Amino acid sequence: METGTKIDALTRSGDASGVKAGKRQSMEKAAEGFESFFICNMLKEMDKASHFTKKSYAEETEMSIFYEKVADFISKRGIGVKEAIMKYLSRNG
Repeated sequence: METGTKIDALTRSGDASGVKAGKRQSMEKAAEGFESFFICNMLKEMDKASHFTKKSYAEETEMSIFYEKVADFISKRGIGVKEAIMKYLSRNG
C-alpha cells in the first residue's frame, strides 16, 4: 500500500486526526531543528566577531560541536523562532 493510499484510507476511516497530529508533530520537529540551526549559526558568527586570533582546526571543531549542543539545548526551551514558524504554517497550511 502506498503512502498516499494509507493516508486516504485513514481519512476515510475517520482517523484523520491521527494524520493531522502526526503532520503537526513532524512540522514542530522541523521548526525546532531550524531554530537550533539558527541559534548555532548565530553563536558561530558571534564567536568569529569576538576573536581576533586564528584557531587551530581542533579548536574550531571542538567549538563547533559545543555550539551545536548549546543550540540544541536552547532550542528545546525556545527563543520564539519555532513558535513563529508554527504560527505561520498553521495560518497558511
